[in-house]
Amino acid sequence: MGSLFINEWIKLWTKKMPWIFLILIVVFMGIVSFMYHSFEADTALDSENWRVQLESEIEQDRELLQEEGVSDWERDFAQQDIERNEAFLAADINPRQVNNVTFMNDTILGVASFVTLFSVIVASTIVSSEFTTGTIKQLVIRPYERWQFLLSKFLTVVAFAFVLVGTLFVSNYLLGMILFDTVSWSTPIMEQTFNGVGAQESATILIFSKLGLYSLNMLVFVVISFALSTLFKSQALAVGVGIFALFFTSMSQALTMVLGDTVWYKFIILPHLSLTQYVSQDTLMDGVTLPFSLAILAFYVIIMLGLTTFIFQKKDIAY
Repeated sequence: MGSLFINEWIKLWTKKMPWIFLILIVVFMGIVSFMYHSFEADTALDSENWRVQLESEIEQDRELLQEEGVSDWERDFAQQDIERNEAFLAADINPRQVNNVTFMNDTILGVASFVTLFSVIVASTIVSSEFTTGTIKQLVIRPYERWQFLLSKFLTVVAFAFVLVGTLFVSNYLLGMILFDTVSWSTPIMEQTFNGVGAQESATILIFSKLGLYSLNMLVFVVISFALSTLFKSQALAVGVGIFALFFTSMSQALTMVLGDTVWYKFIILPHLSLTQYVSQDTLMDGVTLPFSLAILAFYVIIMLGLTTFIFQKKDIAY
């Protein structure tokens, strides 16, 4: 089994695509870093007088609430702004402090979406490409079970995905140290929730919680794409459907707002594909906590991998 994995791993890296994806992660991280550096340099609060500036913003928002003819959405925004700024003052945290850990916290998930995209592409092609080129027949005549071939390919995709995650983290960390002030990983950061209320955590807990929850969701996308790669003979179709499934999940938050009160919605996979929301809130919707989401995702992953293995075992590939 180990030899199968090593063989698949070598095959993967003999292609140009993995290297291009690896380079693109570093390039995208570099672009985001310099954009962030330019933007934050213009919006950062004075390191000494930031409390006075926040108090001034609070006073302006309170004056706005007293004015006549202010729309409801402006009042809601002003009230949330007051609560947010008061939370920063109470925690003694400069909300627009610029350093290496705030940079990582603000940017790592944005570039991580490309890690998921590239992992989906690899997962969508690793089996379907064997059908396209006809090399699948050379695999199954070797003295191994079909499920062993499938497992070695799946583990190869998972390993590649984590290589991308590692590349993202290292490049993010190094660029943060080069471009911004370096502070301790125990530095507190106030993470904003959807309702504007701050949740205070150390940089270590916050960043690694985001990265860990993101990685779990990434693995689910890998499983979905890998299943499609196994079920479809067309490489283009497998990639297209895999990418469509990835971008369709961007609608999950909007659908949760509309369908969150229904009984059945919490039992489908879609609302649980945004685990990073649990970093700043305890529930995604009424009664849906992190353990519940993990259980739902585990159920679908087991079903998809089980069906994929069963169908591949029975599939006629003698053509």
